[in-house]
Amino acid sequence: MPDNPRRLDELILQCAQRRETALEELYRLSAPHLFALAVRILRRKDLAEEVLQESFLSIWRNAGRFSAEQSQAMTWMTHIVRNRCIDLLRRPDCERPDPDGVILDSWADEAAGPMERLRSRQDGKRLADCMAQLESKQRMAIALSFFDDLSHGEIASRLNSPLGTIKSWVRRGMERLKRCLS
Repeated sequence: MPDNPRRLDELILQCAQRRETALEELYRLSAPHLFALAVRILRRKDLAEEVLQESFLSIWRNAGRFSAEQSQAMTWMTHIVRNRCIDLLRRPDCERPDPDGVILDSWADEAAGPMERLRSRQDGKRLADCMAQLESKQRMAIALSFFDDLSHGEIASRLNSPLGTIKSWVRRGMERLKRCLS
């Protein structure tokens, strides 16, 4: 990710003015992060490349709608990529190979995962501490739900556990988090 988030804001505003060089620099600065996100969600490089291309077309077309007061540029672009990935996964013809995670592991980067990023932020320190107090099964179910945006059914398949059990883990874990944070 770029060191200067304001630079991304500037580039998106220049994209709104249809400056192609701004799109090129925006792509160069943000594509590695956005591609890694797409690969983590889709678990396929070819689909991630497709989503990244579609996302940058959307960023180009909708740059005029971006507001730096409402969100950071990387957050806005991440939201676009994430939504494209979810739309692709919801297509009935979308294949999802890699049940044992071999492909995902081969594409894993050295970037910090969601929990590491959460701990590194001062505003998330308290939440990370509360998450650490949960039972591992509850923590895993909540993490899959919120960080990977999986449904209860998808979590049940991933963890090879009954759906009712997953729902209980998430519900009880969320109750414990709420108590811990209050």
